[in-house]
Formats: sequence, structure tokens, C-alpha cells
Amino acid sequence: MLQVDKTIIKIANPDISPEALLSYLHIGYEDDLYEDIMEMHQQAIEIAVPIALYKPFIPEARDENIWLEGVSLIDPFVYEMLSNQDIVVAYVASCGQEIEAWSKSFGSGYDKYAADVIKQMCLGVIRTKLFEEAKEKHFCTDKTVSTINPGSLIEWPIQRQESLFNALGGVTDDIGVELADSFLLYPTKSISGIMFETDEAFHNCQLCPRENCPGRRAEYSKAGEEE
Repeated sequence: MLQVDKTIIKIANPDISPEALLSYLHIGYEDDLYEDIMEMHQQAIEIAVPIALYKPFIPEARDENIWLEGVSLIDPFVYEMLSNQDIVVAYVASCGQEIEAWSKSFGSGYDKYAADVIKQMCLGVIRTKLFEEAKEKHFCTDKTVSTINPGSLIEWPIQRQESLFNALGGVTDDIGVELADSFLLYPTKSISGIMFETDEAFHNCQLCPRENCPGRRAEYSKAGEEE
């Protein structure tokens, strides 16, 4: 049995360029909001510490379930995706408690929206670092690493966040990410999921029919859904 401790990674003063933020917000140097956004950016970078936790598992496929060290992931979709895997990596990643607390100083309006975007970008920075490190340590370099996330698809509903938290153990104590009774994560810009090897990249988006989604990373495939 694979026995590897959890790994925690964090990034102080994340590298988020002001140009990327301005581009996302569609704000130019001549806009009235430019100075305010630049001040928010500076404040955020100084305090943000996005953080993540991950752990590799050898998935046990039995009784048409996937088990991670005694924790069942229950859903047929997960069994289909992971039953032939030699190793998977479960993870939780977050923008961090520091930037979450800072964002609450903006009550409403555009500043609140901009703060939310900055938190999302902080999450993106730690997610990239997480995937790079986990792939280097636990997966073949010539393979693609894909991920599935509870709550992103009806095939793996948001309630399954609890199974991942149980498999990882102590997530709140380790990195400050809380699982609410509604199964949402807090801080709000947090994600959980399982990484695994594929010959071709798989994205949750391939099975999600939601239109006009700003986070879409692949086209919806009805054919894939029917397989």
C-alpha cells in the first residue's frame, strides 16, 4: 500500500500581473477605475498566500466503487474514470484565508467584483503550482494529467466533497479550507478534486451543457456523455 504523507504548498506574494488583471476586468490605463484597481492589486499581492494540499493514493476498485484508503467515492462516474488507474492524487486548493478576509472589506459594487476576480486569480496561481508539482512527483511525464471535481458535473455531485475531505483528513486544520453543511467550500475561491493520468486531456466541461460559462476549458460533447 502506498503510504505518503500529505503535501502542503503555499505561495506568498503570488505573481499576478497588473496587466492580466486589467485585461480580465476590461479596464484601460485611461479609465477612471484604473488607479483604484491598481491599489487593490498592490494590497492583494502583499497579503495573499494561496495554499493547497494534496496526497497520492493507489485507488482500490471493488464492488463497482473506488476506495481511497478505506473511503468510498461511491459514484459510477468516478469508478469509470479511475478504475484503471495505478495512482491518483486527491487535492484541495484555495485562494487563502488572508485574501478572503481582505475581500470582505469591499461591501458591494465594482470593487467587490474586482476583489472576487483577484481571489480567482490567486486560486489559479496555486492550482498551476499544484498540478506542476504533483505531475513531476507522481505521474509519468509523457502522460496528460486530467482532473475531476465534485460539484462540476451531475455525475459527481457536490455532496462528494465530504468523501474527499475524509480521504485527505484534517483539511481545515492543515490549510484552513472549511466544508460547509451545504458542501460548499470556504474560502469561496477553493476547489477540490482528483488528478489522474490520461492519454488525452479530459475536462469536466466536456460533459457539462452549461452555455456561456466563463470558465469553460473544452467544448461540450454529447457523444462523450452518451458513451
